[in-house]
Amino acid sequence: MTKILACPFKWRLFGVVRRRVLVWKRLVFVIAIGAISSCGVIDRGKNFISSEKVWPKVKKEASKYGLDPAFVYAICHAESSLNANAETSVARGMMQLTEGAWKDVTDKSYRLAFNWETNVEVGTGYLGKLKEMLGNANVFNYPRLAASYRYGYGALRKQGFLVSKMKTPKNRIYRKIFAGEIRPVKTPSD
Repeated sequence: MTKILACPFKWRLFGVVRRRVLVWKRLVFVIAIGAISSCGVIDRGKNFISSEKVWPKVKKEASKYGLDPAFVYAICHAESSLNANAETSVARGMMQLTEGAWKDVTDKSYRLAFNWETNVEVGTGYLGKLKEMLGNANVFNYPRLAASYRYGYGALRKQGFLVSKMKTPKNRIYRKIFAGEIRPVKTPSD
């Protein structure tokens, strides 16, 4: 008979301990999620920069490379809708630069890709480099520049620099640029 009384007591004690362990596990889980999200591992969130801030920076950087600033501005919109925290599995920032493209242009840390001003500087520098490469091949035009930015210079060269042979982009802005409209996005000065 004593065994019967002892057994329920042990099970009640086990239940209390089990509940405490579950409470601690939940607390640790909540703290871990909070820590991870504050580091930006889960979701950096959207950080849209106003057109009025981006446009002057784009004009300044585009002039360094002889690029049409409205074209560069359109690329910023096509890549991220001016979201400084845009991120895919391979690209970061407003102009969605890959680490390889970033390192082709600058020695700055790729961690700076989420700084929109640095991203525009490096992204425009990369467009300038692609423009020079296309110019050296005597095939420069803005649709080809957009195609080489979107798919890579090598991919465009493999197709004989024919934009029409490239995969049609889903992005409306890129489709317009590929079709020859180099200013498909209204700029703040328009």
